[in-house]
Amino acid sequence: MSDTPGFSRRLFILNAMYTTAGLALGSCNSNAPEASPPAVKKIIPGRDHPSGLSAYQEAPMLAQRVASGELPPVSDRLPKNPFVRTVPTIGNYGGTIYDETSGQGGRFFLDGALVASPQETDNEGKIIRPHMCEKVEHNEDYSSFTFYIREGLRWSDGVECTADDVIWWWEHEQNNKELYPEGPRNAWKTGEKYAVFEKISKWVFRISFAGPFRPLLNLSAHEYMCFASFFGQPAHYMKQFHIDFNPQANELAQSFGYQYWFQLYKEREEYMNPHEGKPNLSPWIRILTNTTHEVFERNPYYAEIDQEGNQLPYVDRVYMSVVEDRKLRDARIATGGITMGKTVLSEISIYQKNQVRGDFTIKKWKMSSSSECMFSFNLNHKDPVLNKIYNDVRFRKAMSLAINRKRVNDTLYFGLAKECQATLDPQVSYFDPSWQTYCANYDLAAANALLDEMGLRWDNKKQFRLMPNGKRLKTIIIYTIRDFPLELIELVRQDWSKTGMDTILRESDNQFRKERCMSGEHDCTCWNADQVEEIAAYLPWVSKWNPNNALFYAMDWWYWYYSEGKDGIEPPEIWKDQFNTMAKWYHAKDDEEYQRYGHQVWDFFTKQLVCIGTVGYAPMPVVIKNGLKNVPDNIKMGYGTVWAKSYMIQTYYWDKPEDHT
Repeated sequence: MSDTPGFSRRLFILNAMYTTAGLALGSCNSNAPEASPPAVKKIIPGRDHPSGLSAYQEAPMLAQRVASGELPPVSDRLPKNPFVRTVPTIGNYGGTIYDETSGQGGRFFLDGALVASPQETDNEGKIIRPHMCEKVEHNEDYSSFTFYIREGLRWSDGVECTADDVIWWWEHEQNNKELYPEGPRNAWKTGEKYAVFEKISKWVFRISFAGPFRPLLNLSAHEYMCFASFFGQPAHYMKQFHIDFNPQANELAQSFGYQYWFQLYKEREEYMNPHEGKPNLSPWIRILTNTTHEVFERNPYYAEIDQEGNQLPYVDRVYMSVVEDRKLRDARIATGGITMGKTVLSEISIYQKNQVRGDFTIKKWKMSSSSECMFSFNLNHKDPVLNKIYNDVRFRKAMSLAINRKRVNDTLYFGLAKECQATLDPQVSYFDPSWQTYCANYDLAAANALLDEMGLRWDNKKQFRLMPNGKRLKTIIIYTIRDFPLELIELVRQDWSKTGMDTILRESDNQFRKERCMSGEHDCTCWNADQVEEIAAYLPWVSKWNPNNALFYAMDWWYWYYSEGKDGIEPPEIWKDQFNTMAKWYHAKDDEEYQRYGHQVWDFFTKQLVCIGTVGYAPMPVVIKNGLKNVPDNIKMGYGTVWAKSYMIQTYYWDKPEDHT
């Protein structure tokens, strides 16, 4: 299948045609083609393939391994029908991309490129198209989905990736009580019944649900169905860690410092954990990991080619330096120490001054977050007085109206961000423009009037608001620095202080913040508003607006709903209705229900102001080392499209690879 231009970019959820084979799809690469370098020499002749070419080509480093007998010919390593990626310019093979991470096995700027799922989305998050599977079909009510793995698809060690790997993962990982005591992940459950996984043939498997479950299409194009991580494990490799297949699995786990087999298995389960040698389907595979650096090398069996039959990726390696200090990581970016890196917009002048010395160019990319930083108050606060205040929607309206978004924008983003409420991307099919403006205007007088109406009177000096018990209204914001600058939180603190609320900032590492918030021991926290694209908003129960995710604003209500009343605290009726509406939305049987329930869900989130936004869609200039080609000039960055997964890093190449080894 090719991603050549010409396909109408109709919203994926409204179009069942995406599941047919042979679709021509719009390329997400927006930059104009550059002058073509010398064509890559055709090295290995192969069988005819769907693009009409008579031969495949491969990287010289792989050709050498073929010549020595270490690898089979490229024609035998690719599936029968490889994915054809249309690139702006045919690239040169070779070279290394340099990146950095904060810790061994940590997330890094380009890690999304390692995600390999049955399907994929474009950079806008608007369409879904087959990827590791050559087609995906569903029945009329979206209760049954049939996946056709590309015939001949192989793991990075050369073993075939078949339906057996998916079935093994389901039966021996997800349904193993020691690995998952409460059963498989919720994404595989409708009502009281789990999905049924069925092998149809060697290359075909089917997933069936008790009722409609349209979000599976979205899951199939996201990290949540990433092969060798959250989906379809390489069974031949994982069996050595599983007690049912290796009686010495506990002893093996103990040799790695664990006590039980399932602890080591869980560590090997996810692709981002710091271990080398696990077979994968991604463009590069980790071949070395230690406390100072990690190395990813091209996957000899990667199932993509360009339009001229050259196996991707073009670049041989990704070298990852482990740099714990954030300031040092930023300094390495500013001095050209890495190939690609995000800048700090407020310090853009530093990067501009270093362009010549650092030998890099700055691309004008932007964040896809509808709010660089959004705030949520704990609606399940253990203090009954604060609980009542935070649950009064007038209070949340007051806090939103009190934020001077124009000052935030002008001070930190040169006026280039959008001053708006935190909500979905405007391109979402059921989007309501009123969501962006709801209580997003700056009106300090109106904010104070609402607090007066609530009975939160001032003290004698009119410096602080007093709660009904006579104590000062005080809110501590616990935060972890993300892509947004600390100055943004400080500006919001200053704005809220003008309402008389004593606002205190408290920084923590994310693990501590998460634990404290999940236990309900916090006043307020903040996070970026990502996953706002149509594909991401429909991933069941993972939105940042959900009470159990990222902002953790109503964990007790969520526990009650999730446990069917056995745990947590019973929520108000309006929240019961919201949870039920979300469940209905995930099981919508047709487009009309999808649109109607989708609008209801997000209209409720907006009007309740559980996530209060600041400014969104801010520019995020990215440093690109000179000589790296096929890099788009404009692109969106965010988790909704799995970050670098939608940047198509496998198509980037060096004009002079020998200078970047």
